[in-house]
Parts: sequence; structure tokens; C-alpha cells
Amino acid sequence: MPYLTTAQQWLTQSTLLLQARPTTTRITTKYTHATTVSKKSRPRRNAPPTEPTALLTLKTYDPASGTTLKYETNKAAEVGRLIQILGRLGARDGGVGG
Repeated sequence: MPYLTTAQQWLTQSTLLLQARPTTTRITTKYTHATTVSKKSRPRRNAPPTEPTALLTLKTYDPASGTTLKYETNKAAEVGRLIQILGRLGARDGGVGG
């Protein structure tokens, strides 16, 4: 299962897969938001709070061919752009059963 290195690569490959197999291809998203705490050391009493880490994982999967494409990002600006793109990708087929 390849992790693509750029959002543009994921978008291009996912679009091609959706065009080739529109009825079986699925796109899933997973958003993880957690505060990271080092396991090696306990936080000090006056230490600044740790920054939250957010991760968006996009996965395009076609069970008929077994093709899986994944992309992960923690860049806030990219997350918003990708969510907009997902809406456009889903609107191409005219809806479920269309």
C-alpha cells in the first residue's frame, strides 16, 4: 500500500482510479487529533502545554483491483483544500445510484 508523497499525486492517482472504476472505488478519511506527551519524561509543573497534533489520512481503495492509495498530512492549510477537493470528486458521479 503506497503512501504518496504529495497531495497532488494522491489527487491525480485517485481521480484516475475513480474514472476507471467508479462503482467500486471508495475514498475514506481519518482525522486524528491528539496531544503528544513524551513517554520518556513527565511534563514539568511550569512547562508550556504540548502542542496538539492533527493528522488527516486519505485512502482511496478499489476492492475489485486491490489498488490502495494513501496520503497523510498534518498541514492545516492543506487539510482545508483537500476537504474541498473531496467534495468535487464525490460530485462527479452524480450521486449514489446515479
